[in-house]
Amino acid sequence: MAKHTPGIVSKNAGLADDTWNVNAQMMEAYINDLYTEKSDFDKYVDDIFNVRKSNRFGEKIGSITTFSDFVPTSQDGADATLDDIISGPTKTIQHTTFKKLFTITREMNEDNEVDLMQAKARGMVQAYKRTRASFASALLTANAESVNPVTSITFGGVSGFDCTSADGKAVFATDHPTAVDDTVTQSNIFTNAFGNDTKMLNILANYGRGFKNNSNLHMGYTFDTIIIPSNCPALEDHIKKVIRSEQQPGSNYNDINTQKGLWKLIVDPSWYVSEGSEPYILMSSAANKELIGNKFYDRVALDVTGDVNITNNNMTWNGYSRFSAGFASWQHMIMGGAKHGSTYSDPTV
Repeated sequence: MAKHTPGIVSKNAGLADDTWNVNAQMMEAYINDLYTEKSDFDKYVDDIFNVRKSNRFGEKIGSITTFSDFVPTSQDGADATLDDIISGPTKTIQHTTFKKLFTITREMNEDNEVDLMQAKARGMVQAYKRTRASFASALLTANAESVNPVTSITFGGVSGFDCTSADGKAVFATDHPTAVDDTVTQSNIFTNAFGNDTKMLNILANYGRGFKNNSNLHMGYTFDTIIIPSNCPALEDHIKKVIRSEQQPGSNYNDINTQKGLWKLIVDPSWYVSEGSEPYILMSSAANKELIGNKFYDRVALDVTGDVNITNNNMTWNGYSRFSAGFASWQHMIMGGAKHGSTYSDPTV
């Protein structure tokens, strides 16, 4: 998975005022250092999304059908079977501009209040990293607590951010069609709680292994990642036991824990849910990579420009960035514990 790499993140506007030149250069270097420091927010985006750079206004994403199995022949020299590869559903993700600024007064500069100036700079860079992760998380988790399918969200007061897969359905939906036969639908959202043992985890992971692609063929991916909200301590504690204990959690028997060592737990730093709600997402990291399922595009990495305001002699630092996120496919993820969706009805669970 591509990592978020630094670009030109800071510059001053050709300052000629000796009052500001020294501290402006110091702030420029400090902002660059802050940007290159990896945070939990950076790690979240890199772990869950395929991060790419873009040089266009937006990016078209989608998929094609795949090859069917090789066909055996009964005689030498027989013609090979031609597969009819067709384009699956596509959509365009358009980049959005995100901005923020802060001001350092001339008095702060004259009094050399470096700690305060650096605190403001750190706040801006952290806000950029947090916004980037929060935006990605909001798209990913939009359907967790809704009683109806959600296909777009409002973020930062702006509406219309698309959270569908390329098939036009919410990325977590009960009726995903295939490209070759839209009468065949599949669900990747369930109301079933995680439970007090490993049963539901094993069932949903097995269910996801049987997802079909656009050619209506089983994909067979192994699910290995669990994503949960930040404010579900009981769920977090239980999952840690499930993925690390030698014996079966919640059992009085000396059964081995079949899930030990198979899973990675990611606690989403931007995902908070209402009291009593415990949604969770299972993801196949291999499928996410191969299908390029979760996509995050950096059109313009954080670019900070500093300039002096002639009317008050203060320096304003203006942060500018453009990015977007979206979903090319859905077969790499399953949501459980949702407020709407399919319900697995095995009476033993």
